[in-house]
Amino acid sequence: MKKFYLFLVGLMLCFNSQSQINQIIDSSMYGGKIQSFAKNSSCVLVATDGGIFKTTNSGQSWTNATQVFDPTAVRCKEIVCIGNDFYAMSNNSNELNLLKSTDNGTSWSPIALTSWWPQSIGKISNTLYAIGGESTGGYLYTSTDGNTWTQKAMIWDLFWSGGNCNLLTFNQNKLYLAFNGMLLFTTNGNTLDTVATTGLMSSGFNNDNSFGGDASGSIYYNENSTLFKYNFTSKTWSDISTGKIAAGFDIMDFSVTENAIFIIAMNATAGMRLYKSTNQGSTFSELTSTGMSIPMIGNIIEVSANNFIGNWLDDRILITSNGGNNWSSPVNQYVATYAGNLTLSGNSLLFSREIKGVVSSVNQGMNWNNSNTGLPGFGGIAWFVNDVIQVKDMLFSFIQSDPFTNTIELYKSANNGSSWNASLIPSPYNSGEDYSFAGKCDSALFVTYFDINTSDYALIVSFNNGSSWAKPNSQNTMDPVYLKGPKNCLFAFYAQNNNWEDFTNVSKTTNFGGNFTDINTGNLFNSSFVIKRLYNSRGDKGGVMMDYDAANNKAIFAVRDRTMGSGVDKLYVYNISTQVWSEINTTGLPLNYIANSIKYIGNNAWLLATNTGVYKSTNAGADWVIAHNTNNWQNGIVINSIQIIGNKAFFGTIANGIWMLDLNVGILENVKDHDLYIYPNPANEMVNIIIPDFNGKPATVSVYSFDGKEIIKKNTTDQQTKLDMGNLPSGTYMLVVSSNNIIYKKKIIRE
Repeated sequence: MKKFYLFLVGLMLCFNSQSQINQIIDSSMYGGKIQSFAKNSSCVLVATDGGIFKTTNSGQSWTNATQVFDPTAVRCKEIVCIGNDFYAMSNNSNELNLLKSTDNGTSWSPIALTSWWPQSIGKISNTLYAIGGESTGGYLYTSTDGNTWTQKAMIWDLFWSGGNCNLLTFNQNKLYLAFNGMLLFTTNGNTLDTVATTGLMSSGFNNDNSFGGDASGSIYYNENSTLFKYNFTSKTWSDISTGKIAAGFDIMDFSVTENAIFIIAMNATAGMRLYKSTNQGSTFSELTSTGMSIPMIGNIIEVSANNFIGNWLDDRILITSNGGNNWSSPVNQYVATYAGNLTLSGNSLLFSREIKGVVSSVNQGMNWNNSNTGLPGFGGIAWFVNDVIQVKDMLFSFIQSDPFTNTIELYKSANNGSSWNASLIPSPYNSGEDYSFAGKCDSALFVTYFDINTSDYALIVSFNNGSSWAKPNSQNTMDPVYLKGPKNCLFAFYAQNNNWEDFTNVSKTTNFGGNFTDINTGNLFNSSFVIKRLYNSRGDKGGVMMDYDAANNKAIFAVRDRTMGSGVDKLYVYNISTQVWSEINTTGLPLNYIANSIKYIGNNAWLLATNTGVYKSTNAGADWVIAHNTNNWQNGIVINSIQIIGNKAFFGTIANGIWMLDLNVGILENVKDHDLYIYPNPANEMVNIIIPDFNGKPATVSVYSFDGKEIIKKNTTDQQTKLDMGNLPSGTYMLVVSSNNIIYKKKIIRE
């Protein structure tokens, strides 16, 4: 008994509690663009790039409805409601991206489809519709419960040729299909009727976002700053906006709800006005006392009579309870915004957000403020900052002075973003397009741009904080190049296939791009085995998913192995001294994890951000443990940038703002090669268990209370198994696994 007591004390001393990871909530990060919405009698759910969010009080407060959504992709593409049940599509690429909730978004269950995969969803009355592709072509499918589906009209034959293909739900009687420049509609799923273009200026429809529809069945289209309405009898479009809004004002955006049309109009001096129609466009009235300095309110949802929800200019949520005459910004908002270019300058954290420009914190994320002094702003209300990057003691940013120009200007700050000054790129490097940061090392900044004179991409470099620029070599390339690494081995990658694919190539340069040496030994990286890429602020793929340990001459890369289908993620290390690639045989990472970013944090320690959480290794990537409690974590979040201040890690995400983790609190001890691995721990209900040295023979998993009683026992023949602790009271227990004549023991906490 004494030995067991000593063992127990030792276990409790070495097994620290995990630290908390938390999303930073600040008004600078409020909101997120509403992509789609659905409502029933008790709530409204909105779909965003950062997940699904719910309100039960007309937008006054919001809760996350994506906590148990798709674990691989938090982004929600579309959402509809049938009766009181919600159906939503995530943004992952497998057939289980269609999910159903019967409890207003509290939980979601994936819908398994056997022979086709969904591409878009919609509804007519109480029937769910989906576009599905299979080997014989693309079809409409219908279902009343998501379980049983009926094939309806064919959309394309054999193979989809690309282009837009989206269902648009506006009312209970018609479902619209935007497909390759055409607009079709159906009332029963069996036949598709074409919406004519007669009366419009062009012979095709250019943008799904230019359509709107109301509850009566009317449909509207915005073309060249003019709003048109369709007549189903004459099959013609008619202009319903000219002469009804002020002369000199052009339509910038519009929203159609069940019973109202809203128009945002702007004149040549950036003056904006908001108009509303409640009679299907016969007349429009200007809303003059909106409560906002700039009445630019889009993506408007009609919750009930006179109650509306919308996005303001910077995508934060606005609400009105008097039909749109007065709008306000509620305090309790969701955060589904971009912070993927989170940058560290001195002790300041900075990121760029469209409209707000540069946002910074000088006190480790406690407070955030705009840092736009010296930057050109559009009308003094909007800043369009494409990216920010730090090199040595200088901070750089690329700016568009207004949203209507393709001209991009370089600015720099020597005081951590407190103020900015123009840093003009000189001739002959200033006659290009699509300027962007190509990378950096400890002594140089690289910029790539499209050279309009040669119709290919040029690379330039500055060694003196942007005071002068030069081409490191005389050759331009067909594809933009990205660089990252130490100056003695700067890795280079060419972004092929229109900048959307991952890297199938890797080179190195030791003279800052003067020449490149191919280090893709034995064609290791190819179309089936790729080096993963990060995302930029425009949603395109950007730089490489890797980092380096200069002291030990090694770099670790996140790699996607697609040789067996959709693929699995792996880690590869390149030894700079020996010039050898090798796979890292990792332990502790969950099966089929998705790598999002990797960061070297010193002393042989690394952080790896995945779809299921952030993991830490202290032995160069061989062994990993999750670095935080998973209760606050939202699976599917994409961490794009990791910055370290002291013992705190800050994570910039693609669509969920910024998260913070204290690395000093409760990091688990390293999981050794032969350790039992369990996660999450502490746990609410389900626990995942990975058994080491598994030989395929039956193993026994037991849970004991600390008075020695066995309260759960489970036999398994799988290396990874799940254990349900939902019926246990909160407390500390002992997990005991017997496998391959070895007994493993670990403490587990039921919250």
